[in-house]
Amino acid sequence: MTLHEVLVQICRLAGRAPPRIRMPHAALLPLAYGAETLARLSGRGTRVTVEAVRMSRKHMYFSSAKAARELGYSWRPPAAAFEDALAWFRAQQMLGRPRRRPA
Repeated sequence: MTLHEVLVQICRLAGRAPPRIRMPHAALLPLAYGAETLARLSGRGTRVTVEAVRMSRKHMYFSSAKAARELGYSWRPPAAAFEDALAWFRAQQMLGRPRRRPA
């Protein structure tokens, strides 16, 4: 799955609108530095970090073959894992209740 596909699926499961625009890396990186600076000065968090922007450019591929072979792991659809993660974040009060499910 691409990062965009992951984000779209998670947003839909969370009842949020998926990202509508794509910004070039050259525009996001300075915004991330600014957001991190404001977060440090204010003591608050930020939604965009320099590391996240840098990682978003990477093409990362993963295989669960070793976990299956050595630990008996069995694969399941990503949507199931996303739903479990959202439930956990909600239980930890780190994520609000879903607003609506976009079509």
